[in-house]
Amino acid sequence: MALRLNLYHEIQKQKRAKSRDPLKLSIFGLAGIALLFAGYYAWQIGRMSSLSRDLARKKAEFDSVEPQAKAAKKREDEITATLKKSELFVKRIEGRFYWAPMLGELAKVVPGQVQITKLSGDLQGDDVKRCTMTLDGVSAGADPRRVAEDLRTAIAEEFSKHYQTVTSTFRSLEDGTETVSFNEKRWPTATFAINVQLSVPKNVPQTGQPIAQQP
Repeated sequence: MALRLNLYHEIQKQKRAKSRDPLKLSIFGLAGIALLFAGYYAWQIGRMSSLSRDLARKKAEFDSVEPQAKAAKKREDEITATLKKSELFVKRIEGRFYWAPMLGELAKVVPGQVQITKLSGDLQGDDVKRCTMTLDGVSAGADPRRVAEDLRTAIAEEFSKHYQTVTSTFRSLEDGTETVSFNEKRWPTATFAINVQLSVPKNVPQTGQPIAQQP
């Protein structure tokens, strides 16, 4: 029967104990965790470097197009200002007052016994235009004052068909000092000045067509 003696069992026991040393295992674990953190840090550094390069590239692109953007903005402002002026001009044209229809209506009611010697007009207001017209003239006939009165009344009636708040009043009415020849007769005269006022609401077309009368 063979006899085997292990004289190194104490040494081997110490080696096994050292291999299972908790401190050593902890050191290995911490070293592994440190390696993981180092790897993560290196990855983050690489990622930040890539983002920095992208940011630098985008900034360079922005710097290259910024002058064009400023020029485009300036051009936009110029076009906007031009459009506003054009819109204002169009509104002024669309809202302008036509004197020709009014003068045409006036011509229809002036009889042959009346001569208009002076005519002046004024226009004020935006939304509601207020028109003032003054007529100076000479009337002739058996009763020249009545001829002038008929003219004043006819003006008020005719203009009321196309405009609003029409008034027609005498500023002066006097007997004339001269006679005139009309229909192969001499007739006395009268001089007059008629003041006409009326209003034209905004967007009412000046076409000579009757407007809707207010109830």
